[in-house]
Amino acid sequence: MIANRRPPVVEDAVLLVGDWRWRKGPRIAAFLAWVFGQREVFRTHLGDVAEVAWWRGEPYLISLDDEPALETST
Repeated sequence: MIANRRPPVVEDAVLLVGDWRWRKGPRIAAFLAWVFGQREVFRTHLGDVAEVAWWRGEPYLISLDDEPALETST
């Protein structure tokens, strides 16, 4: 995980580009980003948790959750 040191406006831009690349970009690049990409997790200004995979310098939005998953111990 990479430390979050970007302004919120830049994070929003990363989310928009990552979402566009995941949906409209080449499927093989999206697959490679999902499998081999460097992961980054950050919280948006709305409180959502975003997971972005970087592949060859391009972001791909992997998941966007409304709230973080709760860890349960058994």
